[in-house]
Amino acid sequence: MAAVAGGTAFAACIHAGQGCAITTRLVVPRERYDEAVSVAAATMESIGAKDPADPGAICGPVISSVQRDRVASYFEVAREEGGTFATGGAIIEQDGFWVQPTVVAGLDNSSRLAQEEIFGPVLVVIPHDGDDDAVRIANDSAYGLSGSVDSGDLERARAVAARIRTGTLAVNGGVWFSPDAPFGGYKQSGIGREMGVAGFEEYLETKTIAEPA
Repeated sequence: MAAVAGGTAFAACIHAGQGCAITTRLVVPRERYDEAVSVAAATMESIGAKDPADPGAICGPVISSVQRDRVASYFEVAREEGGTFATGGAIIEQDGFWVQPTVVAGLDNSSRLAQEEIFGPVLVVIPHDGDDDAVRIANDSAYGLSGSVDSGDLERARAVAARIRTGTLAVNGGVWFSPDAPFGGYKQSGIGREMGVAGFEEYLETKTIAEPA
């Protein structure tokens, strides 16, 4: 759990959360929920928000004042929906467009924070009640670009991964991003693929010729 929750929190801070394939929902067994929230919060607190010129910086500022204010508006949504902040939950008042790395607990997958793209360093931790419930939660989204599955049982992880509707998926930390690996999404995360053979095929034209049988 330390590796998974910590790694997911780390990923949510990359590019200050402004990446299309960043993990923003952490779905964990209900009996280990508090542990996952604690680890994720501790990870984000250790990362902080730092000047991008700092060699140790992982999470810098967001791109603009508009985006900073948009992320801050989701903090208000979290409060209105009954969520709590294990860490973060505010903007940072200093030059630039800074947001505290934030872990939100106490919300389910119907929350706007779970369903909408925030594009900030914000992670929502959601409990599940078994593999079927975890898959249901993962697929309960208008989007489907990327995700990850982690388990001590590789075959179990593979079985769960096969049921999740995303264009890319990491199993136990596998790296799916590569020039020879097709990249793209399901549902509202887009049509078609770039990179790999599938990416080249988008530049080709297919001709169908039919003759009588």
